[in-house]
Amino acid sequence: MTGFGVVEALSRGGKACDWGAIRTEAGSPLALRLKIIYDGIKALFKKWEPGLLVVEEVFVLKQFPKAAIRLGEVRGVIYLAAEEMQVPVVEVKPTEVKSALTGSGRADKKQMERAIRQFLKIEGSLGSSHAGDALALALTGLSRMSKFKW
Repeated sequence: MTGFGVVEALSRGGKACDWGAIRTEAGSPLALRLKIIYDGIKALFKKWEPGLLVVEEVFVLKQFPKAAIRLGEVRGVIYLAAEEMQVPVVEVKPTEVKSALTGSGRADKKQMERAIRQFLKIEGSLGSSHAGDALALALTGLSRMSKFKW
């Protein structure tokens, strides 16, 4: 599952336009799963024409090398789609995302969700934690923009 979040910069704050997850079947061949993610990302780029893609820097544990490889493969197709659609990419550290939204680089999932809901005025479900993470990344990208004010 690959989360996505589209946030529009407003003069004061941001507006959540779209969020969710691109889902693939665990038993499907890897090439098919990567194609689904690639096609899904390109469709989102075509629909929303974003000015920036914010991706979380990779943090993997050494005892799970296969997970790191899979993550790299997914990131590769996302970066390829961004390059093809001429969408600039910026990477941010998980601690920067947490600090930007809560003031603490050690915030937990509940604190993060509360901050996302507050900043984006979302009352309904964020869906998966992947979608929430993506919205947090989008907000962090906006916070880096000089015109954006909380």
